[in-house]
Amino acid sequence: MNQTVTIEIVDTAAFRLLRDLAAMSLIRFAPETSVESDMVTSRLNAVYTREGSALDPGLALAQTEAIAGEDW
Repeated sequence: MNQTVTIEIVDTAAFRLLRDLAAMSLIRFAPETSVESDMVTSRLNAVYTREGSALDPGLALAQTEAIAGEDW
C-alpha cells in the first residue's frame, strides 16, 4: 500500500471518528423535554442579546478561500 492511500484511509477514519463523536455529543446534551428545550432557547436568546452571532471577518474570508474553486 502506498503512502497516499494510507493517508487517505487514516483521514477517512479520523473524519468518521470526529463525526461519530459530534453525533454522540449532540445526543448526550440535547434537551429531552420541551421544558428543557425552552430553557436552552431562552439561554441562547439571552446570550445573543449581548453577543453578536456574525463570523469573525478573518474566519469568513479563510472559509471562502478554502472552498474557492470547489464545485457545489
